Amino acid sequence: MKRFLSPHFQRLLLRVLFAILVLLWASIGKLQAVGATSAAVLIAVFLGYSVLVFLAERIWRVDRSEIPLSGYLDMVFIGVLIAFSGGAQSEFHLLLYFVVALRAPYRSWGQTLLVPGVCTLIYLGAVGHVGREYHWFELVVRIGLLWFLAVVLRLTGMRSVREQERSRKMTRELSVTHDEVRRYTAALEKTNAEKETRLTEITILHRFVTQARGLKEFDQIYDAMLPYVRSICELPWIYLLHSPVSEGKVPIVRILGEPPKEITDWVRENGMMEGGDDSYRTKEEFEGIGEVDFRIFSRCTREHSPVSLVLCYPAGKWVILEGHIKLFSSLMDSLEMELELVRLRKDLGQTNFRLEESNRHLLRLQELQKTLTTAFLSDENISGVLHDAHQIMARELFELDRLNLFLPDHEKGMLQCRTSVGIGDEPLEDIAVPVDERGGALALAFRTGRTIFFEGKGDVPQEYRLAEPYNRIAAIRSRIFVIVPLIDYAGNVLGVIGADRKHTQRPIPPETVTVLEYFAHHIAMVLSVQKLKTGAMV
Repeated sequence: MKRFLSPHFQRLLLRVLFAILVLLWASIGKLQAVGATSAAVLIAVFLGYSVLVFLAERIWRVDRSEIPLSGYLDMVFIGVLIAFSGGAQSEFHLLLYFVVALRAPYRSWGQTLLVPGVCTLIYLGAVGHVGREYHWFELVVRIGLLWFLAVVLRLTGMRSVREQERSRKMTRELSVTHDEVRRYTAALEKTNAEKETRLTEITILHRFVTQARGLKEFDQIYDAMLPYVRSICELPWIYLLHSPVSEGKVPIVRILGEPPKEITDWVRENGMMEGGDDSYRTKEEFEGIGEVDFRIFSRCTREHSPVSLVLCYPAGKWVILEGHIKLFSSLMDSLEMELELVRLRKDLGQTNFRLEESNRHLLRLQELQKTLTTAFLSDENISGVLHDAHQIMARELFELDRLNLFLPDHEKGMLQCRTSVGIGDEPLEDIAVPVDERGGALALAFRTGRTIFFEGKGDVPQEYRLAEPYNRIAAIRSRIFVIVPLIDYAGNVLGVIGADRKHTQRPIPPETVTVLEYFAHHIAMVLSVQKLKTGAMV
């Protein structure tokens, strides 16, 4: 139907309709008898001409426009018809108004004026051969109406064209607005979808953090973690790993599902990514199982405590979306944070315990200092008091294996052990070393007035070693020791304190060395006071 209603076909239909009307007019006797046959021939010619114009437009006028000459041929045909049907008396002059109405309104002003001008010439030519038997006024009126009709229709057509252009413009604007609304709606829907997805992620993470925040053990956090992993994406096998890297194979702390042993062994060997803080995907082929897809999410903020989540599923049977990957990664970040908080709480607890122990030691040390001061000021025999003080220092405060106090014997040139803790039944008079280089670290600390501390790593330096036969004294042989000099207010070295952990073989902490130096300073002070008292009595 669309092809037959094209402009080409519409113009052909209009010409055929016009010819039929003329034939009907001739059949009812309105045409003169003389011209009836000529009129029928003329109409037949017009029909042939109409068909030729139609074919020409269909073949060459692909843009559906009309051949300009055909419109003027239509006017010529109407003029001939007017001439054959009575000239000025013919009523077919009304067809000229019809032609003007069709062709004048929607053309340029030049064509608008050209159409009534051609019609005027044709009409004058059609009525000119009749002679003088017509009224000039009526002729002028008819021609004037042609021009008036053309101008009025042109003005009306201009307004119609403007309205049509305005309508097209509004349609374009509405179309653009509609497109913008659609784009905005699509963007809004996408944003809403992203917000809903993000809200779901935040809800999962918030619930996990809220549940895990009050837990105090790693195992409890693992148990809280696994349900949220499964809620993100249903997978057959899920592993959670957490251990120090230095231990070799990474232990698996939790498993969801019942994976085959081959997959578990692979996860033990490859389930922890070095460096962490990323996700990794790999595929492995297993005999009897087929290809298995692995997703590994590792976190490792501390070198000694990595954590890893491993997702395993037969390749091609499960799909993990990009949003799932992001959520798994975020959940691992939250797990890492909660594990770090547990570690910090444990470290804080240990620190508090050490502080409490230090406070207890400090109070005990203050009591000890008071006891020593009172004893030194009231009793000339200090050996028993020093022994009790050493016992407290070694056993209660520092957890030392042995603690010895050496004072110099200037006549013999020796450092003699005056009191000792932890040496058993060995006589104190047998525990003495020379003040010179043969006395090793004890003599070196006495001569230089500085603390000597050896942790037991590597070989003992030559200057710290005892010479023969003093290196056979079991009470002072050790690879982990500290020697602290007793220095009075004038800078004189009064003796040394030697401490070690020969039996436990544990390092002596630096804070123990510091407190020993403080204790040695106090011992030196009371020894100075005792020396002054003895000199005054003499």
